[in-house]
Amino acid sequence: MVLRATLSPLVALSLLCLPATAKDYFLTIGGGYSPSGNQVSLEKNVLMFQHLLAESYPNGAAHQVLFADGRDPGRDLQFYDEARLPALNRYLARLFKQTKELGFEYRNSNIPDVHAASTKETIERWFSEHGKQLGDGDRLLIYVTAHGGSASDKKNAPYNTKLYLWNQQHIEVKDFVKLLDTLDPEVQVITVMVQCFAGGYANIAFEEADESRPASAANRCGFFATVHDRVAAGCTPDIDEANYHEYSTYFWQAIRGKSRLEEPIEQPDYDGDGRVSFEDAHAYALIHSNTIDVSIKTSDRFLRAKSKLSDKDHQELLSADTPYAELLAAGRPAERAVLEQLSAELELSGDRRAEAAREAKKKLEADKNKAEAERKKAEGEFNAAREAIRKALLNRWPELANIWNPAAQDLLAGERAEMQQFIESHGEFSKFSVKHDEMEQFSEQKRDVERRMAKCDRVIRTLETVALAANLKQVADKQTVVQYERLREAEAGGLGE
Repeated sequence: MVLRATLSPLVALSLLCLPATAKDYFLTIGGGYSPSGNQVSLEKNVLMFQHLLAESYPNGAAHQVLFADGRDPGRDLQFYDEARLPALNRYLARLFKQTKELGFEYRNSNIPDVHAASTKETIERWFSEHGKQLGDGDRLLIYVTAHGGSASDKKNAPYNTKLYLWNQQHIEVKDFVKLLDTLDPEVQVITVMVQCFAGGYANIAFEEADESRPASAANRCGFFATVHDRVAAGCTPDIDEANYHEYSTYFWQAIRGKSRLEEPIEQPDYDGDGRVSFEDAHAYALIHSNTIDVSIKTSDRFLRAKSKLSDKDHQELLSADTPYAELLAAGRPAERAVLEQLSAELELSGDRRAEAAREAKKKLEADKNKAEAERKKAEGEFNAAREAIRKALLNRWPELANIWNPAAQDLLAGERAEMQQFIESHGEFSKFSVKHDEMEQFSEQKRDVERRMAKCDRVIRTLETVALAANLKQVADKQTVVQYERLREAEAGGLGE
């Protein structure tokens, strides 16, 4: 499906002057920093994006992929298939407290048309060789499905977060902006970034990635899985895509109209203009992603740097605590959809909607603490049963005290059935199994509560964004307002020729 943006008369007029060859280009940066950090979900994200581009650009898309170790035939990808893990191995790992990376396997990544590895050198080379070819009117969409880290200097430069690259490398926001600065300033850049701490990259909107400076003269916008100081959901070795719930799963399926499992969805055309914009897709992810993410876009970050919620010289400014009906009326269609649908899900009501979200989050915090307390109680009973079985097992097979003992390997090869029967027939085995499952259940309850807390944060943040946007004209100069409107125009763009 091809999606076309509906442009303002001013922008449409300016496009008449663009070169006839203006086109869209795509750069994907993906994978982990090493085989143990390169989960199969990252590979599948790239495959999903390639599929989307093939549908959206039937004549072919100019797309290059930098992923993990590139074309190296080595085993760089981590995956996990629960069905391949024998019961005895699960029992022994739990008994001897060695469950980390249990069942993880490795293979070579398998992405068609990989250009090169995802290293700092190859990214710099792409910009020097390919980026230089982009010109006036072209668009560059950069999709990042990888890992990220927090800023090194959290006090003085908290938004200078990291994108981790292959072979333990990384690139920080400020260095990334220097690469963007090598492009023709008339090239529009759109980023979709799903790594942890991705929100720091929203500073691409500013000169030198510094929010105290003016907006960049270049036209850049982006969408980010989470804010600069929080981890993001996703990145799993699980081979089952039904379990993938990270940000770009929802972002791309909103545009495509199908889930990654090929199930049709109702596309979120929130303003009724007959297409799904990037802004629509972002709002869809905020509404539907059941994760810990508090996702943002560049205009959100811009407003927090350039607008205000309160000011002694402006008494009539809106805030998140302004009556809900007034904020709802001030919001854009996509923002109204986020507020209304998340309010319904969280059962928030009344004209003090931000306060209701804060109260809901406070109650959820108590539920979270309760789930954690129950998990710890189950863990204590599990450990008592575990220790009883472990001691009995070592009395029967003392070689198992060190799994690397060659004699232990011989026993595991020759007496597996006897070992499994011994464990399962132990008097504490039932408690061992039941309490382990209870621990998992309470952990999942805690995670579910954290997801609902994140949705409360999404409501509060959206209310703040609406208020900041309404206040901007009162607290900022005309040039800043124009820069903001340009950001919003870019975010309202769409995918397609």
